[in-house]
Amino acid sequence: MKKGAVTGEGMRAWMPCGLALVAALAAACLPAAAQNDNPLTPVPPRVVRKIPRESTPEAAPIPPEKIIESFAAREDEYVRAHALYSFKRSIRLLEIDPGGEKVGEVLQESEIYLADNGRRYERTTKENTQRFLDIRSGSVDAQKAAQVPLFPLVSNQLKYYDLVYKGTQPLDELNTYIFQVKPKRLLPQYRLFSGIIYVDDQDFAIVKLYGNWSALNDEDVEGIPTRGVPFSLYEMYYENVDGKYWFPTYIHSEAYVKTKGGEEQLRITVKMTDFKVVKAVPAPGGAASAPKPENPAAPPAANPSKPDANGPGKPPA
Repeated sequence: MKKGAVTGEGMRAWMPCGLALVAALAAACLPAAAQNDNPLTPVPPRVVRKIPRESTPEAAPIPPEKIIESFAAREDEYVRAHALYSFKRSIRLLEIDPGGEKVGEVLQESEIYLADNGRRYERTTKENTQRFLDIRSGSVDAQKAAQVPLFPLVSNQLKYYDLVYKGTQPLDELNTYIFQVKPKRLLPQYRLFSGIIYVDDQDFAIVKLYGNWSALNDEDVEGIPTRGVPFSLYEMYYENVDGKYWFPTYIHSEAYVKTKGGEEQLRITVKMTDFKVVKAVPAPGGAASAPKPENPAAPPAANPSKPDANGPGKPPA
């Protein structure tokens, strides 16, 4: 089993999932007159261009359904293991003006730990308790923006998705299978993933994903607020922990919001480090008055190996 890590820090040269190929194809379609020979002339931002139709990928070396079955079984295993680990988490939310200057920042650092009542909690490890980033059009909640499911494709969730094999691609020091993931239909009050996943061809583990989570409505979803969060597309990298588990360690997203001063860029980065299995500690305030736990990896159902007949389970907080 490979022990290498696929992290955001080590992959800054990689474009978001699928975008490298898109960019290359788009550049090949540009006429010569459209190229900018004057470096002082700004290029219009985020120009939408037509992309050539994708070619048919080569046949997978093993049946795609076997790859899907294998990585889903791994996800079940990793969800259970992740719940036993404590780790540190940092959330950095930046506001960048049209000129590229940083004009606002929120940084939160905390520790996620297991209590003796079987629940997980979060405690702040920095004195700075700032949570909201105030921009000209309102406020953005850093904790809400960082809440995305960490293991969206456990086995009991596969029946809600269509997965299409898209080929292979190197990723850092790994070779990966690529799948496009789409919900068969959106559901009210449950977030489902839509995007691209990378699966390591040796461990059959998801090592990177890029996409969004959507519900049938824009209301708060199972206790996870969604309104007022400007981010939609998230990039997530996984890292090998203890030589046997692939846990998410890096999440990144960017968004643009219109303000009175122009279009502001927002950037959020979440890092999870120092994974350790430690002895459970007493629950804060006693079990009866314990606050809502921080549980970023709770399985969508009580038993990930058993399908949920009532629909997808609650997304992790």
